[in-house]
Amino acid sequence: MSNIHNLTVGHCNIQGGLIGISKSTQLSDMIKKHEMDILSLNETNLNDTIATNTLNIPANYTFLRNDRGTGSRGGCGLLISNKIAYDDKVKITTSMPNIEAKWIKIKSSNYYICGFYRSRGYCKLDEFLDYFTECMIKLKGKKVIWIGDINVDQNKINNVDYRKLDSALKSFNMVQTIQNYTRIARRGNKFTYSTIDVIVTNCYSDFESSSVLPEKIGDHFSIKCVLQFKVELPPKFEKISIRDYSSNNIKAFQTYLANTNLNSLFECNQVDTAVSILETHLNRYHDHFFPLKTIKKHVSFIYKPSQESLAAIRAKKKLHRKFKAKLQKVIKSNCGSCNVCNKCINAHLAWDEYRKQRNFTNKVTKNNKRENLVNDLKSK
Repeated sequence: MSNIHNLTVGHCNIQGGLIGISKSTQLSDMIKKHEMDILSLNETNLNDTIATNTLNIPANYTFLRNDRGTGSRGGCGLLISNKIAYDDKVKITTSMPNIEAKWIKIKSSNYYICGFYRSRGYCKLDEFLDYFTECMIKLKGKKVIWIGDINVDQNKINNVDYRKLDSALKSFNMVQTIQNYTRIARRGNKFTYSTIDVIVTNCYSDFESSSVLPEKIGDHFSIKCVLQFKVELPPKFEKISIRDYSSNNIKAFQTYLANTNLNSLFECNQVDTAVSILETHLNRYHDHFFPLKTIKKHVSFIYKPSQESLAAIRAKKKLHRKFKAKLQKVIKSNCGSCNVCNKCINAHLAWDEYRKQRNFTNKVTKNNKRENLVNDLKSK
């Protein structure tokens, strides 16, 4: 199986709903249908009292968020497939107020992606354009994609705000790629049509397509672009450093301690000094006898797995084997996946059973990892 594929980036103004089921299900269906690697979200309506692991985000996706500082409205975020190798430690900081943006860099590439939200009542256009200019100066020579709700109608070319935005884009050789309407609103007996959800880039020649999607979550249509760039998938194993506590090293350390002369330490009259000398002595030889070594850790590895996690993983594997067995029967029957014979029905039931257990296992393991992190922090 190839470890590279085209990069698909989407955007949706969801107007909240990540806590509930309805919009979360719509998001999952849209991501699956359009094979999205990255999805920018606007108006997430979250705050610091809502933990990320309590949200209903699609399985195998990571959610990076930037909540609005005041109240629960607004905010933005990026949903990123775990199949994508990316870096979210992009050094683009600003002291400008009311900027809602989240940056990532696609690894092994020159691509920088910003999911943003400019609310008309929260961030003035001049402030946002100052931020835009500051970022583009810092990213000189890089390929950049801005995707989000700009709240400037791209159809009103004589509007002052449009002209300001257009001037800023031209100064950095940027183009806006979305041409159709992204929002249809009703005011009385009239309908208004506007293009306020945009994709702005300086690498349009790399685009395979850019379009408005039929999916409408909230009162905005979703948008997406597909890049011809082949994105590298992250490795299944990552390298980490650990202490080498092998049995031979432990025995060597025990032998050393047994043969160490500590008379000078016992003769010390100052307790604090003696403790400090002993601590320094032990730390020094601890590092000597137990050196750091590099190992490969699988991405699904769980440190200190709970019994609930282990049971859930075993049940998931068992149900997956059951589904594969049912699927093989369908393949051998030559029914053409008719979906009506007993073999097809049994395969569908097995898949539904496995999928339910898989989602439950993901939830349990996430909670397990979170509890381990909390316990480690408490112990320090």
